[in-house]
Amino acid sequence: MTTGTPAKLTRAVATTLLAERLGNEVVVTNLGQASMDMLRIADRPLNCYTYGAMGQCSSIGLGIAVARPDARVICLDGDGSLLMNLGSLCTIANEAPRNYTLVVWDNEVHQTTGGQPTATAARASLAAIARGAGVEKAFEVRTEPELRQAYDRVFGEDGPFVIDVKIAAGKAEFCFDPDVIGQSRRFQKALAALPVQARG
Repeated sequence: MTTGTPAKLTRAVATTLLAERLGNEVVVTNLGQASMDMLRIADRPLNCYTYGAMGQCSSIGLGIAVARPDARVICLDGDGSLLMNLGSLCTIANEAPRNYTLVVWDNEVHQTTGGQPTATAARASLAAIARGAGVEKAFEVRTEPELRQAYDRVFGEDGPFVIDVKIAAGKAEFCFDPDVIGQSRRFQKALAALPVQARG
């Protein structure tokens, strides 16, 4: 019989669980690992890859959510990236777009730059910081069942949500697509072509 602490979620598994639910949602991914996982697992025209824009994923997604309140926008950020732009949590709380979700892949390290520990490896809680900023639906998940329940809420309730997902450290098993301009143009066309739908 196996005992001890359960194995942490991996970013790839967590991304796959999300990808299984995607339809016409806009997905904005951060500069490194989240983008590479989405490219490998669920590349699609409505993915917005924010290469090289560390700290900006949450704000870019927020802008899209405010501009297109009819479209559900899901941001996949990292703990190191969000820690560079904590002020975005205040703006998310103040704007309170119902169609916005910020998912943070929190592996407690700066994975892309060498694995240096982030503040969440010590005492900092991004979910608590988000709640302090005024985001009511901000919480932490650690297991696959908890993540499935969180996704149920994202796809079934109004936001905004901030979901801090504790995952294992580890690099994505993929490389960047060098055609970053082509991907950006593809996303712009897909977003423009997405039919506007009234939200209740």
